[in-house]
Amino acid sequence: MPGRLLRSEPLVHFAVLGLAIFGVHAARAGDRGEALAVDAARVDATAAELARRLARAPAPAEVAAALVTELDEERLYREALALGLDRDDPIVRRRMIQKLRFVHEDLAADDPPGDPELAALRDADPARYKLPERVALTHVLAARDRHPDPEAIARALQARLRAGADPAALGDPCVHGRRFGPRAPAAFAGMFGDDFAAALSDMSEGTWNLAASSLGWHVVRVDERAAGAVPELAALRPRLRADWEAARREAGARAAISGLRARWPAALVDVDPAVAAAIAEAER
Repeated sequence: MPGRLLRSEPLVHFAVLGLAIFGVHAARAGDRGEALAVDAARVDATAAELARRLARAPAPAEVAAALVTELDEERLYREALALGLDRDDPIVRRRMIQKLRFVHEDLAADDPPGDPELAALRDADPARYKLPERVALTHVLAARDRHPDPEAIARALQARLRAGADPAALGDPCVHGRRFGPRAPAAFAGMFGDDFAAALSDMSEGTWNLAASSLGWHVVRVDERAAGAVPELAALRPRLRADWEAARREAGARAAISGLRARWPAALVDVDPAVAAAIAEAER
């Protein structure tokens, strides 16, 4: 019966754990740990944080109460570590690993880059920062919901347009309009679909061509193409800075991990040679 009770009653588990913690605490009650330092800098920092939260200057008693809360939390934290309450807790483990990674990354990103570093980053991978080609076009629509065979209507419109007809006088109304200034193919894909945008790449400027979309069939004339280019540094600076800082943080984290691997190397016992070799390769 007692064994079944311990296995089946969660409250009993908590009671046993509580008694165990109480017993350890009682045994340690006479011990004196390291004192918690409270200096003027700590008082000022606590007062400043309290003033920010209260939107006014705190009274000395309020600062004292906040400090006591901080100290009690520190005491509870130290006691929890001393009792081993952090052990075998995956949530605590993940949180501490994550926090240490943040520390390593922040230390690596303290020095902001200048324009020479940003320009070097851009020039090392220009394809990453190159703007896509931009296309300006005019189109005439044969709407799917107005014609039984919109492709046939579009072909007839194409013949008239190639003969010199005014595009403004032909075709069906389109919700997106008839003429478009220079835009990236992705913008046309958003309006008319991927097939329409893909068809633009094969069209010569100034000629009337057919392209299908979810709206129907279009007779399209590419009016202008602007080749893709890498923007000037001023236009790219915010993105380059973000990329530079991300790369710097990643490099800092890698360097820190490398140092930790050297400090605490893996001791492989009875490990398959292929796995051992893969571990060694991964930790280089």
